[in-house]
Order: sequence, then structure tokens, then C-alpha cells
Amino acid sequence: MKFQSRSQLIGLALVPVLTLGLSACLPPSSDGLSPSPGPGSSTTGTSARPQPTAVVPTAGQPAGPAGPGAPQAEAPVVRWVPVGPIGPNDPTSGQRYLLLQQFQCDALSQSVEGADDAAVWEAGAAVCRALQTGSQQDWQRASIAVAATPRIPQTQCLEFRVAATAASLVAQHRSNPSAAYRVEPGQGEACPRQLLGLTVVDEDLRPVPGMPRASGPRTGGTIVRLDGYYVRVGEVLFDGVPAVPDIVGGGGDYETLFLRMPPAEGRETIRISITDTVDISGTVTFFYDDSGGAGSSPSPSETGGSIPSSEPPTSSPAPTATSSGTSATAAP
Repeated sequence: MKFQSRSQLIGLALVPVLTLGLSACLPPSSDGLSPSPGPGSSTTGTSARPQPTAVVPTAGQPAGPAGPGAPQAEAPVVRWVPVGPIGPNDPTSGQRYLLLQQFQCDALSQSVEGADDAAVWEAGAAVCRALQTGSQQDWQRASIAVAATPRIPQTQCLEFRVAATAASLVAQHRSNPSAAYRVEPGQGEACPRQLLGLTVVDEDLRPVPGMPRASGPRTGGTIVRLDGYYVRVGEVLFDGVPAVPDIVGGGGDYETLFLRMPPAEGRETIRISITDTVDISGTVTFFYDDSGGAGSSPSPSETGGSIPSSEPPTSSPAPTATSSGTSATAAP
């Protein structure tokens, strides 16, 4: 019994000595942390520190410079000049209109330098620039140019449309000077090419009132005016057949055409149509009537046109506009 107790005492005394020796064999831990107990445990120290994340912008950058004239999505919409007529072979007025429609403002200004009708086109070009830049200075120039535009007869269809559009846009800007407009093409067609009517005129090409329809004697010689809007007449057709009519006046680019009617030769009527640089619709009818019909020199009490004219007499009237508006001029 004494032997066993002495052995137990010796064992208990050796435990601290062995523990101290084993701890001396372990490698020191870094930063005062215990060594990793195994791969399945979560790591500590520097490996557990959160990594920095990439900075994400809160708003995208604008695609390109944003000048004072750059419209926003909610900007008010304005309508620009609608399509022409525009044909590949259109003469000067049509070419100018095409430049304006395509927002070639500077090219339009250069094309009208020194022209007699430059004012209306310069007004259109000035408004064109103002819409592009949004500059208050350009809008002021546009306002001055529009105010300097003379009154344009509605019979000058393209110029009338330019003057009316320019004046309308300047008025819109005055009502909201800080707006940057979104521009969309005008609806419809500015001047649809159509043959709308036939008017009997005298030897001075003045309309002759007095009859509800265009008519004249069977011997021929009555002068008629082709009413409507057309640019360059290619052919005149009588009853659908190309003819070689006696042209009394007009016939140039954007000019009204005046014809002297041929003898009846057994016909009661002649249906007249024309071709242009693009398709043109409409036909008009001349009636042969010997009962007081118009001759080559009709008197005002004898004959009249199918469309009574409200225009003052003139020696070279312009084409009748196709617009149904009641206003006879475009005021800036």
C-alpha cells in the first residue's frame, strides 16, 4: 500500500514537467493567434479581412456633348416642313426646299445669296439653325428674319409653306423661350401635285367669269388655264392621248400653263390631263358649246371658268395652291 501511494505521488509530480516540455516544442503563432486546427475550420487573421469592391457609377455618362440645344426626352415636339413635292429633276425652288427639309441650313443660305426671293428662304434657314443649336442668339436672328419676310401668296405653294412653318416655330419659341424642341417631320405633303380645275381666260390671261363650266365654240380658239399645282409639265394629254397643244403662256418651271383649245372635230368634250416629274393626279374637262360659248376673245358677259378666281387680275398668275385653307397669304 505504501508503495502504490508513493508511485501515484511521483506520477502527479511529473505531469507539469511533461506539459511544459511539450509546449516548448510547438511553433510560435503569429499575431498572438492560435495555429489553424485543421482545414475544415474557418480561417482567421489577414485572410479573413474583407477585400475592397469596384466602384460602380450611379449614373451613365451622356453619349456625346450636351449643348444648350440638346432636347430631353420630355421636350416639346415641333413639326418641320413636310415632304415637297421633291423630284430628282426639280428646279430651283424644289432644290431649296429639299435643303431646308434635310436641315442643310448653311447650304440653303448660300444657295439664295443675291436671289430676288431670298427673304423667305433665309427665314427658313435661320429657324433651321435655331432649332439645331437652341441658342437664344440664333432664335433672335430667326425672329428678325421671319419679321422681314414679305407676305407670300398661297399660290406660291413651297414658299408659302416655308413662311408659315418658320412663323409658327418662332411663335412657339416666344411662348416657351427655354425649351429645347424635339423636331419631327411634318405630316402629309406640302404641295401635292394635282390638276384641280380649268378656267377660261381672255387674251390678257385674265379669268373670265360668267359660266359654271369651262366651255367654248366648236371652232376652237378658247384660251384656258390649267389650275392646280405642278412643277414641270412633261406632256399634255387630250382624252388620254399625248397632244401637241398651242401653249399661249407659262409652261416653265413652277409656272401655270395656258392652252388654246383646238377645234371640236366632232367631239362634245375634251378631257385634259398632264404628266410631271413625278406622278400627278386629276383630270379636267373642256366642253364645246356654241350657244354663247367663249371664243378666242370672249367678253366678260359671255363665258366663264369652271373655278371662279378670287385673285386680282394679273398677267402671269402663279399655280393655284392645293391647300384648302382660307388664308390667301402667309404672314410672318
